[in-house]
Amino acid sequence: MLAKELFKKSDAHDMHELGAAFFLHDIGKVRVDPAITKKPGKLTEQEMIQMRTHAAVGYDILSEAKNITEECKIIVTQHHEREDGTGYPLGLKGGEIHTYGRICCIADVFDALTAERTYKQRLNTFYALKLMKKKMLNHFQREMFEKFVLLFA
Repeated sequence: MLAKELFKKSDAHDMHELGAAFFLHDIGKVRVDPAITKKPGKLTEQEMIQMRTHAAVGYDILSEAKNITEECKIIVTQHHEREDGTGYPLGLKGGEIHTYGRICCIADVFDALTAERTYKQRLNTFYALKLMKKKMLNHFQREMFEKFVLLFA
């Protein structure tokens, strides 16, 4: 929905391709130990290091596939990059992060907050957006986050 809102006046973006890429953003987790990806509690620092490999590993998987677009690889690689440079795997900051990576970052955080997990209860939409604004706003491009919030108005 955010991609549609941002690109509605442009035909320079293949929305079908972007949709597929957003769907594949966590593909690298297939090469992370299932004991980590399915762990019902908080991950240790060592487990977090393992988990953080999934973005770069996802890029490798898609590169092996040969017929995957650059847009898809960008989304898979950059969906954990943060506006303030604290993300991974490359520590990109601000304008270094592609718009597609930024969109997926916002959607991924929102999904994580509003999904039921074995180790946490889901937040409703209002509280998830409130938490994102209060505690994580430096992770997102402000204008894009504002447009995201308005999708729920």
